[in-house]
Amino acid sequence: MLSPLAPHDDADGLLFDWDGTLVDSQSANYQAMAAALAPLGVTLEEPWFNTRTGLSSAEMIDLLIDEAGLDLPIPVSEIVARRDEHFLRQAHHIRTHPAVLEIVETYHGRLPMAVASGGSRAVISQTMRHLPYASRFAAVVTREDVERGKPAPDIFLLAAHRLGIAPDRCTVYEDSDEGIAAAQAAGMTVIDVRSHTGR
Repeated sequence: MLSPLAPHDDADGLLFDWDGTLVDSQSANYQAMAAALAPLGVTLEEPWFNTRTGLSSAEMIDLLIDEAGLDLPIPVSEIVARRDEHFLRQAHHIRTHPAVLEIVETYHGRLPMAVASGGSRAVISQTMRHLPYASRFAAVVTREDVERGKPAPDIFLLAAHRLGIAPDRCTVYEDSDEGIAAAQAAGMTVIDVRSHTGR
C-alpha cells in the first residue's frame, strides 16, 4: 500500500528537514535551549519555542532577544554552543519518525535524497550516527552553508543544486511553517509531515 507521504511521480529528488521531520527531537531541542538560557536568567516558554522550530538556534535566540528586549552578557554564538552541548548529551536517545523513515527506506537507491536543515552540521552528523540514516543521503545542507535560513529558500535551493536536480523537480518533507514557506519560495513541492508525526 502506498504511503500517504509518498512523493508524486514527477519527483526527481527528495529533500528532508531534520528536526521534527526525520527525527523526533522537539522535546530534546526545547530542553537543550532552555538549559542554555537558564543560567542567563532567561526562562524559555515551551509554547513560544514550539511555534518557531523552523528557525535556527541563533535566529531563535536573536528573535527572543529582540522580542523581550534582553541584554545578554555573552554572544549568541556561545549560547548556541552551550545549547548544542546540552543536546548532544542526549543525542543517543533521539528516535526517527517511523512514517518518514519509511519514505527514506522506500526511496533510497531510487531517488537521490538530501537533508536540508536549519540545524547545526555537527549536531546532525553526531546524532545521525545513532540512527538508520547515515548512508541514506547524498548531501547534507545546514544553516552554516547559506547566508539566510528558513523561511528563505536558500537551504533547499543549495540542496537541490548539490543533488543536480531542478528545484521544481524536488519534493520537500517539512514540519514547520518556516520550512514550508522556504520550500514554496524555492518553487518545490512540499509535504507537511505533521499529521503523520504526532505534531
